[in-house]
Parts: sequence; structure tokens; C-alpha cells
Amino acid sequence: MKSAYGKIYKDAGGEEFGIIREANPPYPVELSNVNVLAEDECGNYFIEIAGEVLFWDHETNEQKILSSSVSEFISGCEALSEVELEPGQVESVWVDPEFAAKFGIKSKP
Repeated sequence: MKSAYGKIYKDAGGEEFGIIREANPPYPVELSNVNVLAEDECGNYFIEIAGEVLFWDHETNEQKILSSSVSEFISGCEALSEVELEPGQVESVWVDPEFAAKFGIKSKP
């Protein structure tokens, strides 16, 4: 699964799932009887049940079958596409004050 980390899974319909990263316990109690493969940046999980890879949504507890095997899932993973922004396109951002301080940037209260 490590080869899928940092990538997204795109299903046949073009729907994207991810960004895939290593999952670390503790897992939600709803996943106590499944093989947790990975998680995404939003708290959702990629799980394996009976050989199939499913996406588990932490907000709805719904599962969606993504592939019929782990190897098929991995082959459906792809790198993120780069986003290019033009000057003036970003009006504002929030930056963690501790992170900003590491670079000598003072954040607004």
C-alpha cells in the first residue's frame, strides 16, 4: 500500500478519493472487524473486506466498493494534479501562528 501514499484513487466514473496516507490506530469502533489499509486527510478510511477495497466515509458510515482487489486499487491510484494560481487569485489564507512564527512571519490576531 505504501506505493499509493500521497496519491488519490480515481474510480471509473472519474470520482476521486484520497489523498491516501498511512492509517494509524486507534481506528473508529465501526472498523474494528475489518482490515484498515489507509486513510485520507479528512478522516475517511480505505478498508479491505473479503478481498475488495472499500471507501468508508466517517460522517455517514457508508461504504463504497472501489475495487475487487488491493492490486487493482493500487493500479487505480494516481498522483495529484498540480494547481497553478495566478497572481491576485488568492484573496486570503489562514496560517497556523506557530507555523508562521517558524518563518519569522507575524500572524494577525
